[in-house]
Formats: sequence, C-alpha cells, structure tokens
Amino acid sequence: MKIIRSTKCSTKFATNKKKQELQTVLKEYGKVVNVFIDYFWDKEVKKTELLKSIVDIPETWLSARLRKVAAREALDMISAAKERYKNEPKKLVKPVHKGKRMYVSCTIAELQDAKKAEEFDAWLHLASIGNKITMNIPVRFHKHYNKLYELPRH
Repeated sequence: MKIIRSTKCSTKFATNKKKQELQTVLKEYGKVVNVFIDYFWDKEVKKTELLKSIVDIPETWLSARLRKVAAREALDMISAAKERYKNEPKKLVKPVHKGKRMYVSCTIAELQDAKKAEEFDAWLHLASIGNKITMNIPVRFHKHYNKLYELPRH
C-alpha cells in the first residue's frame, strides 16, 4: 500500500512581496533539482548516500538542508520516470523540474496555526532556505488535506 503524505495548498493570500520571494526560491530550487537529475541520471544512488560530498555539488545559495531535499526530489523524479516507462524503455526521457513546486520537509518547514484569520488556514513557516531567508506564507488547505487530517491517527 502506498501512503500519500503530500497535498496542495493555496498561497493566494500571500502578499506580492512574499509571492515574488517564493518565486525566487522556487526558481533556484528547480535549477538545483535539475543539476541533481543530470548527476544521478546514469548512477544508482540511494537516499541514504546523500552525504555532504553529493549535496554540495550544485553551486547555489540554497542551504544544505534544502539542497538535500532537492536531491531527494531529483531521485524521486528519476525513479518515477523509470517506473513509468519500464516496459517501454525507448520512451524514457530524463525528467525536468520546472521550478513551480517544491518539496517542503520538516527540516525546513512547519505549519503554524493561523489563530484568528478567516481567509486562510495556517502559516507555512519556511526556514533554513539560504541567504538568510525565512518566510511565513499564509496557506489555504486543499480539500485533500482536510480529508487526510480527518483520518484516525494511531
């Protein structure tokens, strides 16, 4: 059984300045993921092997934590592409990250309750991004998140 632990969130309540800063981070993140895709494409690398020597490959202002998240996403994208075309290897092409979305792991992100806000559901606090950037982005949860949140916890 595959467990889905990711969901979409809307950032439409963020200010233009926050949206612009987020776009800058996403653009750089996409570049870094693509560097890792190029590096990992012909190699068998496990996530447990993502040590400093590998994480430091791309020249970027992103933090080591975020570079490691990017490396993990690159490995996942490669794995998904190879799985999708395992029966048709001639159709297999190297995936490309478009810089429009980003994995946010608990090492760089935290959801904080938006106590009195009615327009949005929570603050997405992003830290350890790089260039001394920290961001608090107001997010509105997708119905998928609400459904996941209602599931019984063991």
